Amino acid sequence: MKQRLRKWFFSLRKKNYFSLQENNFQPLFSEIYRSKKKIIGSYYSINYELDLKILNTLLFKKNFSLALPFIDKTNSTMEFKEWKNNDVLQLNKYGIPQTFKNAKTLVPDIFLVPLLAFDKYGNRLGYGSGYYDKYFNMLKKNKTTFRTIGVGFSFQKKDKLKILKTDFVLDAIFTEKGFLNIK
Repeated sequence: MKQRLRKWFFSLRKKNYFSLQENNFQPLFSEIYRSKKKIIGSYYSINYELDLKILNTLLFKKNFSLALPFIDKTNSTMEFKEWKNNDVLQLNKYGIPQTFKNAKTLVPDIFLVPLLAFDKYGNRLGYGSGYYDKYFNMLKKNKTTFRTIGVGFSFQKKDKLKILKTDFVLDAIFTEKGFLNIK
């Protein structure tokens, strides 16, 4: 069921993709800036994900530390590695640009999380590998304080997603229309 849903939402995202302008990112940028948290877990957009290049550039200019997800191919785990504006990136086994293993490991205060679909409860449909869920659940178990913001397009919203008990619920969702309230 989830695999069919993933395929459908990926196709929908590809068909309806569009780029955002800087002003579209102002609510998200303001939320991050006001939080005074300095380490942001971002992502490098692929496969018609909402592109964060403009936002990432704004964050770099305001001296935020950014970190990208890093998939370790030796043990199939994810962590976040420091990402500087001019860093050379490598493709991981999924074709996603990431830093190198020797980059500094960081634990972000705020995570910007890509998604295929979401619902009004903060549930997220990802690509199916569970990396984000495992990582966030590990941080929660270790009592680490952090905030998760799903990032996508408003057309990716579904009324209710079926979830597993291992699925991590997001704190907020941001789309081109701004923040959506989580019930």
